[in-house]
Amino acid sequence: MRGKALLLGGASLLLAATVAQGQTTTTTVTHKHRYHHRGKVVKTTVVTTSSERAPAAMPAPPPPPASTDPSLEERVRRLEEQLDAQREKAQAEHTRLSTLEQNFNDTSWTFDNARPTIKSGDGRFTMALRVRFQVDAANFFQDDPHDPSNMAQYKDLSDGAVVRRAFLGVEGKAFNDFWYEFRYNAGGSNGGGANATEGDPNLSLARVAYLGIPSFELNLGVIEPAFMFEGTTSSGQLMFMERPEIENIALDSFGGGDARRGIEARFQQADFLMPGDNFVLGADFTGSKTGSIAGHGNGGDEQTQAMLHGSYRLWSDGVSNLIFGGDYSHAFTGGGVGTINLQDRPELRVDGTRLISTGNIFAKTANMWAFNGGMNFENFFLGGEYAHFSVDRAAVLGGHTLDNPEFSGWFVEGSWVITGEPKSYSVSATNNEVGGFGAPKVASPFSLAGDSWGAWELTARYSNTDLNWNQNSALLPSGLPGVAGGEERIVMLGLNWYLNNNIKLQLNDGIVHVSKLNAPGGAIQVGQDFNELGIRLQFTN
Repeated sequence: MRGKALLLGGASLLLAATVAQGQTTTTTVTHKHRYHHRGKVVKTTVVTTSSERAPAAMPAPPPPPASTDPSLEERVRRLEEQLDAQREKAQAEHTRLSTLEQNFNDTSWTFDNARPTIKSGDGRFTMALRVRFQVDAANFFQDDPHDPSNMAQYKDLSDGAVVRRAFLGVEGKAFNDFWYEFRYNAGGSNGGGANATEGDPNLSLARVAYLGIPSFELNLGVIEPAFMFEGTTSSGQLMFMERPEIENIALDSFGGGDARRGIEARFQQADFLMPGDNFVLGADFTGSKTGSIAGHGNGGDEQTQAMLHGSYRLWSDGVSNLIFGGDYSHAFTGGGVGTINLQDRPELRVDGTRLISTGNIFAKTANMWAFNGGMNFENFFLGGEYAHFSVDRAAVLGGHTLDNPEFSGWFVEGSWVITGEPKSYSVSATNNEVGGFGAPKVASPFSLAGDSWGAWELTARYSNTDLNWNQNSALLPSGLPGVAGGEERIVMLGLNWYLNNNIKLQLNDGIVHVSKLNAPGGAIQVGQDFNELGIRLQFTN
């Protein structure tokens, strides 16, 4: 019994251990044995207990590690920023469109460069008020007109002052593709003189231009053709008070200048053949000036001109420029025999006297051609031009002859802008100021409070105009005399003070030499040497 108790106690201990662990499986097996001991049969029971630990439960999988890829976070952040930007842009576009819809029919005023401009809400219509006035004063320092040895043709030119130009006008855009310009001139340039036959017209410009074809412009009405080297420079941006003589002769007699009835077609394109270039080609058909009475009335036909103008900017670095160009004009005197008179003043117009003049030449036609070139290197400028004129002269009673007088002239000019501003170059324009040089843009306008003195420019020009042709011949084989129009040489020195982009003071000092016979084949020299001093006050917007 004792052994049996021991076995039962061991089994109890094992069972308690199993319960305590909670994870152990206990298996009890009872074996019964029978054997003989000392002649007796003994029965025994053996209980076998085995324990087996249940497999431990699998641990829960750990959470996925947080992303440590910075590029992914950056991409997400950028996408969020892009979405925010798109939302802001959409809101701005909505606001802008709403504003445009509200203000579609409203107008606005601007005052760019002291130029009042009104503009429609859709931008298809504009109107700007233009003003320009120039007041000139001049003195001519000639020999004593009472000296008996003084044989000058014009001994006492008139000192004084004149309102050279007084422009008032409007210009602007209509229906987006049309440009209009109207300009009234209350000034004048003729201060009198024996052979000053006409003054500046009151109607200076009245034109309509079509701009609807890219790179093309078509002008019709009272126009100012783009013609000659300084003919493409506004009168408000000239280096000197007046253009050189050969240009005035060409403009007056061969179809250029102000207030010319006509039609003009022009092509202009930048980067035409290579980057930085600029090509301008224009063709004009013009009549007389609006202030001229020539060719009107019974039996009269108006003089007309066919003109070509070309200009090419060969090189530019954005500040400096190099250009060259050429011009041609054919003048029709009116279907029969008319008159051509080549003449000009001594590059000042306070007195209107022409010191050199061919007089009226009876002619069927007349022709001229010219070539020019110019460049600015930063604040230095150099330019020049040569022109040749020829007249198909006829006898007084009509009919052609073999007599074709020829005349010529040239000039060279330069400037130095002391304050450093470069000359401006006009690539394109709605008027005739295209493909030419203009005044410098003032960097620091004049102001005593700001200690600024505007821009200062020194200028110089030499011009030589020869209107003589066989002047020593009183009679040629054709039966007509030579032409003693005279030769004029002028050295003009100048100082320009640009107080700002609107106001300018100019001082010109001209040294004039005139060589002229009293008549073809004459023996009396009626030319002279003298000095002229001119000053101009100008406002332009």
